[in-house]
Amino acid sequence: TYAVSGGREFVVDQTLAQLDADLDPRRFVRIHRSTIVHLAFVQELHPDVDGGLLVRLKDEARTDLPVSRDRVRVLKERLGV
Repeated sequence: TYAVSGGREFVVDQTLAQLDADLDPRRFVRIHRSTIVHLAFVQELHPDVDGGLLVRLKDEARTDLPVSRDRVRVLKERLGV
């Protein structure tokens, strides 16, 4: 499993499921089977061209990450949207 922080990539010796279980759910949310985000770094939510939802991060590149359809409700609840 890889983690990205401060634009740097790190190898993490845990599965994503283990990492998800260990992280504080008030600060982190799993948005896709391969992605966990820190809620403080979510800039906005916007629609994808395919009708899905994207998370835009507060990084220099304005990274967009897809949100799985089955995880949209939980993400919105955690963001208070």
